[in-house]
Amino acid sequence: MKTNYFILAVLVLALSAGCTTTGPKPDKIAESHYMLGLSHLQSSNPTLALKEFLQAAEIQPNNADTQAGLAQAYQLKKAFPEAETHYLKALKLSPDDPYIYNNLGALYLDMSRWDDAIRCFTKAADNLIFTKPEVALTGQGTALYQKGNYLEAVTVLNKALRIQPHYAMARVRLGEVYYALDKTEEAIGEFQTALEDVPNFVLAHYKLALALQKADRKDEAIAELNEVVRIAPNSDLAQMAREHLDLLK
Repeated sequence: MKTNYFILAVLVLALSAGCTTTGPKPDKIAESHYMLGLSHLQSSNPTLALKEFLQAAEIQPNNADTQAGLAQAYQLKKAFPEAETHYLKALKLSPDDPYIYNNLGALYLDMSRWDDAIRCFTKAADNLIFTKPEVALTGQGTALYQKGNYLEAVTVLNKALRIQPHYAMARVRLGEVYYALDKTEEAIGEFQTALEDVPNFVLAHYKLALALQKADRKDEAIAELNEVVRIAPNSDLAQMAREHLDLLK
């Protein structure tokens, strides 16, 4: 399963005013299914998460958290139209929720709908109660990069890093932009900084290998590709790393 680094975990909020220790039995059952769904999401099992969220939604269809959980599970299973439907339902129930907007932006990245992603990430980042603006700004920068708006992407990603200098994903995305601009040494520096903060960040190792190869630093590139295979041998990135290693032999 491809990891989407911009999805934020569903918040564990009260399901409704009725979800108390003295609430009606159906609400307790819905809460139990919701909490189990969260647990399965955190365990990277979207299939079981979907099952639990569907049962929670059958009891409480108008709960924003449950709808957002459904959307995340569908998104991780690559059922993107269904995910969008449930994110939009969640927003109707909880208008302007920055976490839902952030995750909807992540969905639009998956769907290559760059302008929609930018709109949603901007809504999240601009919300003063959002505790992870660097995540939304990094998503916005990623969409700008995908559109070819490299200079604007650099500005937005640097804004994310001013908020949280140790946010490794922002470093990697900034490195990608520098790589596209043929600023290879700057790209290498960003990927290396990301790895200082998160040493086993597989994507950073892979991107660093590509940049080192571009800089004609073959031995270092091979070492980074081997790290990708070592850290995540069964991942898509590891398969691509093996293919690159075959070419570099």
